[in-house]
Amino acid sequence: MPETLYLPKDKLGLSGEPYSMSDDLVRAIIAIRCNSLLRGHSAIRLELIKVLLQFLSKGMLPMVPLRGSISASGDLSPLSYLGGLLEGNPDIWVRYVKDGVPQLVTASAALSTLNIREIHLQPKEGLAIMNGTSVSVALAAQVVFDSNNLAVICQVITAMTAEALLGTPENYCEFISACRPHYGQTEVARNIRAFVAESSLCREGNSRGGLAQDRYALRTASQWIGPLVEDLQAATSQIQTELNSTTDNPLIDSEQSRVYHGGNFQAVSVTSAMEKTRTALVMLGRLLLAQSNELVNPYLSHGLSPNLVADNPSTSFTGKAVDINMTAYFCELAFFANSVASHVQTAEMNNQSVNSLGLIAARMTQKSNDLVSMMAASIMFLLCQALDLRARDMDFFLKARPVLLGLFHARCSAVITSECTQNQNLDTLFDALWASIQKIWAMNSRLDIQERCKQTIIHAADDLLNRDEYISVWNCNISLVTSLHYWKSEAAILFHSRFLDVDAEFCKCQSTSRYLAPFTSKIYQFIRNDLCVPFHLGFSDHPSIAQQRDGGSKPTRTIGFSVTKIFSAVQDGTLSSRIQVAMPVPISPAST
Repeated sequence: MPETLYLPKDKLGLSGEPYSMSDDLVRAIIAIRCNSLLRGHSAIRLELIKVLLQFLSKGMLPMVPLRGSISASGDLSPLSYLGGLLEGNPDIWVRYVKDGVPQLVTASAALSTLNIREIHLQPKEGLAIMNGTSVSVALAAQVVFDSNNLAVICQVITAMTAEALLGTPENYCEFISACRPHYGQTEVARNIRAFVAESSLCREGNSRGGLAQDRYALRTASQWIGPLVEDLQAATSQIQTELNSTTDNPLIDSEQSRVYHGGNFQAVSVTSAMEKTRTALVMLGRLLLAQSNELVNPYLSHGLSPNLVADNPSTSFTGKAVDINMTAYFCELAFFANSVASHVQTAEMNNQSVNSLGLIAARMTQKSNDLVSMMAASIMFLLCQALDLRARDMDFFLKARPVLLGLFHARCSAVITSECTQNQNLDTLFDALWASIQKIWAMNSRLDIQERCKQTIIHAADDLLNRDEYISVWNCNISLVTSLHYWKSEAAILFHSRFLDVDAEFCKCQSTSRYLAPFTSKIYQFIRNDLCVPFHLGFSDHPSIAQQRDGGSKPTRTIGFSVTKIFSAVQDGTLSSRIQVAMPVPISPAST
């Protein structure tokens, strides 16, 4: 009979870590237990199953303690609360809602409410109810479903990271997967390739410059996630089988009139599934941490500002706390990745000499799911910020180029001689200069905006003057060199002025979606528009400063508030539903 713990705050639904199981989990337990009993191997009256289903249909659910099961001779202690419910035990509490008002009554009162007499269990019926894996597999089913969704979300995050870091789709090309045909790798590569299709940010070949290859967090993402998808598929298969099994003891073969004493109550299949799932989750988390590290680090991000600040890096630290949080989440996740099975102890005076700890394994995996969800929400906030910064740069380059080209012609066309430009006209010179400007702009992302503009122009012009292929041009016409020096001074001012104009316009209305792949654009718009997570402007978006600036007319929320919105969408399945709707290719059962 019930011997485990729940506290008064559980009865009242107070906040804090619960000591009793959620209503969703208890509903699943009742449904799974009835499904097992209906198979006809358990020697229990049909009327008892009907009573349990009546409680389920009315939303009248017993409070079941969260802990207390080693999942060996089944989940004995938690399932005893179903038996106590049928018996009308006054120490079993039942929660339900009546006319919108939460109710809390004893099991006997709950039976009276349904006009059901207290039930006296007959031989084997107590064991039939208590002796099974329904509790551990109920939680495991919820957990593995969420874990599969997180595996898909991580693939979406990888695609968006590829765009934010100017990665190449070649990492996920079909030929690479065909050379190493693991089905998980093939599926993940196909998904990511489809997610970034038609993106204006992803590059072909080495057009970005710098490293010829993307770093491992992008380049080997399909090889990293693929085996985890395979493990999750295996775990899902184990749970599906367990959900549709008879798991008590002894078992009755009514056709042969035989009673079999066995061990179907041993929930090692659940433990095995959860151990694989938890390992998959910690590896997914490690990939997310590596990707977020690249996003916030200007030495790795190919031109993104430190901590993804939209204003001056010397005064703003937009993504710094998120980066710290990511590490904290992962360290805790890594702790939960430790094996549960290795902690098995003997119980019940050595009768249960080995036990599965299936419920504990499922609970630890649920905590891992929560942490990966936090990491996913955090990096998605960073990704939207990074993609906005990329789009702002692209808008800026589109607006700045004709201005600088016009100034270049105005300062240099009058002094350059035709014989010196027989093979090198002004437009060719400016094309080379502009390529340097874009490259140096990315290299100077650690500088404040005004200094970044100035140093970019100066170093780009100096780079042009020092190129061997243009020495003949400078030697032919020293005046051109002088004009280029004058151009530098004026161009730096114009460059900065144009940036401020573009920035002001971009802060009002982001153009990011038009640069993204069709699929990732939908996810970006979901976060920006549906969840109302805005582009973070930096120091000026600190709530107290924004309130002084706007007089309270435009409330500004913290970054943590924005991340929480995304986290809620991950947890309640809204994000996964949106991904399914936006999906350009069908996702196989291994990832759903």
